[in-house]
Amino acid sequence: MNDLLAKIGYPIAVLVAILAVWQWGADKSLFPSYILPAPSVVALRTSATLSVMFDHAVVTTMEILLGFGLAVVLGVFLAWMIAFVRVFEQAFYPWLVFIQVLPKVALGPLLVVWIGVGFLPKILISFLLAFFPIMIDTLVGLKSVPRDYIFLLRSMGAGPLKRFWRFQLPYALPHIFASLKVGITLAAVGAIVGEFIGADKGLGYVLIVATGTMDTTLLFVALVWISLLSLLLFAMVGLFERIFVSWHAVARHAELRDTV
Repeated sequence: MNDLLAKIGYPIAVLVAILAVWQWGADKSLFPSYILPAPSVVALRTSATLSVMFDHAVVTTMEILLGFGLAVVLGVFLAWMIAFVRVFEQAFYPWLVFIQVLPKVALGPLLVVWIGVGFLPKILISFLLAFFPIMIDTLVGLKSVPRDYIFLLRSMGAGPLKRFWRFQLPYALPHIFASLKVGITLAAVGAIVGEFIGADKGLGYVLIVATGTMDTTLLFVALVWISLLSLLLFAMVGLFERIFVSWHAVARHAELRDTV
């Protein structure tokens, strides 16, 4: 319990200290309000625009989750194909690397031309940013399985599918969840970038509107919403990791550290 309070209390204490200094600087007019509005002003504006910003946040959340979900499904599947089908690795892996090195922001206008303005371009950009880290870490996890274990399972009569579900996938789960933590944040970035290119809804759209009208307070309000949304999604991935990978050495080390 004390450790939980420390994990929550210390970051909150740092945040409160930063906000206090920020508010003090604003009250003393150390910087213009149109450049850096006071936290109290941002808080009041956040409260006043709560319902409107919530609607925009729902749109952005759907784009993030759909892009991230697509990245998880395709990333894990392609990693499995590359790990266990040598011909597939030789034929497709170089092209997957080529897609990764393409600048995703530059692809945004092209996707709008091809698909039009709507949800799909934002979902695809979110997917493209999150896909490669998930695929690579999953591939590393699947290929890091000790060969002696595979030979042992073969000698016991376990087929390829049974070996995958009972041993190889659980062994790769720590790598997969590490990639999911990176992927969910990149998916959020992709959704926001997609909304920069062409949108009439979403938190990225709010950022564009606030920039066009030089409304710095609204910019900070949108940044608060984006930060909270990203933290929430990251925490959800962390929660699933604690549920499904509680047996891993990292989790056991954290538990041991908490008891010291």
